Amino acid sequence: MNTKLLKAGLGALLIILVTGCTSQVKPSQTQAKIEPPLDEVQLLKQQRSQLQFQFSRLTDEWWQRSGELASTQSELPLLSNNPDTIVEINRVLKNKNEVLTKKLIALNQKVEARKRGDIEGIKLNLALKYAGYKVANAEKSKAVQPSQINLVQGETQLWQLYTKQGLVLPRVAVTLSEANQLFIENQLIAQLELDKPSSNFITSVTLYGQQIYAAGQLDMMLAPTIAK
Repeated sequence: MNTKLLKAGLGALLIILVTGCTSQVKPSQTQAKIEPPLDEVQLLKQQRSQLQFQFSRLTDEWWQRSGELASTQSELPLLSNNPDTIVEINRVLKNKNEVLTKKLIALNQKVEARKRGDIEGIKLNLALKYAGYKVANAEKSKAVQPSQINLVQGETQLWQLYTKQGLVLPRVAVTLSEANQLFIENQLIAQLELDKPSSNFITSVTLYGQQIYAAGQLDMMLAPTIAK
């Protein structure tokens, strides 16, 4: 009789212990479900970085080609470890990138219409009179062949230059903005005006040629001519 009572008491105690342990486990399990795993947060951060890089590239292109600064204001922080905040940051960045992409597509169509002569616009002939190209860390410059390029407002072209020995140089990005600003390799070089004759000028730009570090420096004399 005593043995049966002892077994019953031990069984009841075991049930109480198991129930207590279960009740302690449940909150942590619920909490684990609410918080996303670390890899999901890292993925959101990677998406944010990609969207921020794209936004930086698009705003820079829009500024150089249109002459207008895109709005970069936001009530959200640039960085956050909160997944909900990161999701909202990504949503805002994606919307801004879509707006800028549509604006650039419309500008591309405008540029093509100017080239065809369907709409009026300023045209630029940019002549390279002479130049010297110095490879990074080199002591001497190499003479560059004279060349020229033609652009319309809002257009960007890659200008292929060569040394006088025929060596291919990194291509040079040249932009004439809607506001008649001349950009070379993302640098504002000159403000051109239609009602004033443009004189030759000397400038220097750093070329990268799809590299992170500078590939070389180009010192040149340019002769711009703008007309309708």
